[in-house]
Amino acid sequence: MASHQSAILSASPGLGAVGYALLFVPYLASLGASGSPGTSYMIAWSGSWFILWMTLSGKVKPLPTDRPFRHQILRPIIFTQLVFVGYNCLTSIFYFADLNGFYYLSRSPFAIVDERSITLAAKAQQYYVLAHAALATGMLAGMDYRRSGEWQVKTKIDVPRLMLLIAGAGFVVGQAMSFLPGMGQLEERFQAVALVASVLALAAAIPTRRFSAVLIAGAIYGANLLAAFRSGWKEEVLVMVLLLAVFAYPYHKKLVLIGSPIVLAALLFILPTYSNIVRSLSWVGSMSGAEAASIATDAIRSGDVDFSANNWTFLTGRFSEIGLFVKYLESVPAHQPFYGGQLAAQAGMSLVPRALWSSKPITEYLVMERVYENGVVDRASNVSAKPQYIVDGYLSGGAFGVIVACFIYGLLAAVASRVAERLFGGYLFGTALVYTAFFSSLWRGNSFEFLFNNIVWSFIIMVVVFYAARSAGWITRKAHSGLVVPSPAIRPVWVN
Repeated sequence: MASHQSAILSASPGLGAVGYALLFVPYLASLGASGSPGTSYMIAWSGSWFILWMTLSGKVKPLPTDRPFRHQILRPIIFTQLVFVGYNCLTSIFYFADLNGFYYLSRSPFAIVDERSITLAAKAQQYYVLAHAALATGMLAGMDYRRSGEWQVKTKIDVPRLMLLIAGAGFVVGQAMSFLPGMGQLEERFQAVALVASVLALAAAIPTRRFSAVLIAGAIYGANLLAAFRSGWKEEVLVMVLLLAVFAYPYHKKLVLIGSPIVLAALLFILPTYSNIVRSLSWVGSMSGAEAASIATDAIRSGDVDFSANNWTFLTGRFSEIGLFVKYLESVPAHQPFYGGQLAAQAGMSLVPRALWSSKPITEYLVMERVYENGVVDRASNVSAKPQYIVDGYLSGGAFGVIVACFIYGLLAAVASRVAERLFGGYLFGTALVYTAFFSSLWRGNSFEFLFNNIVWSFIIMVVVFYAARSAGWITRKAHSGLVVPSPAIRPVWVN
């Protein structure tokens, strides 16, 4: 039986420095084709698919061999990269198609193509593929799980029941924190733990075929999913479905591979219209979320809505951030100089608790100031259009800013997963539960100020939870940590 450490060290070394260099080839190729903006865009967009293949196939650096691929999907190099790149780099294809006169798969013969808009879209996509290359480099550079499971969760309770207990405890603690001033960070993390643990409980209970465990976990999952629908946030619904699919994949591979795309496609078809109705009634109006959801459901069932127009507007405007990015490209540096280290400094300021600095500037105002300065939205509008992480990298220093920012981003994601697995017993409690709950902000990204505040406090809270659990005797150092593991071919997903 091979050891955890020797299994990793004996893996093929990959292409090394050459492989990392190849990740940046699509960016260079798209720059070389800048004279033809349409071609440049397609090279950059296709380049992200190339980077995904290079990283997920282990060509650059082999994936960890401590468990099969299907049992490590939530590690950053796989799931975080897929979600981040899917949202930031790949969904822009709908915006680009719209610029070229397409409406879904048909192109209007009377469409007038704005070459300047195409050029800006191509330039934005060049930065996206550059960001992807830097992100993947950071993730691969930090990917090392040889100390995974150095500390183990000490319990005799089976996984489905344990996850239900963790979900309940997380919910209670999160609710308690909501009544205490200045405890928003703790409230958010423990509520996330409750949510993720409840989904894990359902995924782990299904293979056991224990009716009571499946029923309880299923009821909790259903309640959370219903709450997500009533909230009006499309993202919350999609996250619930994605998490269950990822957790269930090791047990029901074919069902998930066939069923998940169908479910996600159905959700993407109805959610833009459904969410718009819920928001207009409960966010703007005075109706409760339950009442708004009921009316939205009736409207969807009746079919008395224009799904086609609503969905195309969503795909070309809200499904991707490129429409906002091009506005910053128009402004910086032509009309507004690069911000240099200002945004990073503001991110550092945001880390200071308001209890220690009562006059600390409001983070939302700091972020929105650059939105107004660059004419992205008008100051009189009641809209929050905060720049995403790649945009802030560009605003800080162009291509160099994007490389540095996204390399750090990828490295932080990898380190967060590594530390979580080391402190919390391996993949299940480390990456699947703690990393997923505490660091889910890394999936899509955010502006510098909000993202780094979230990451730093997640690290702090994670370490505090570890020491508290260790002091209580719930976590102990594993003897011969990581030296012997069962064959991954027969290992259930929850064994660490």
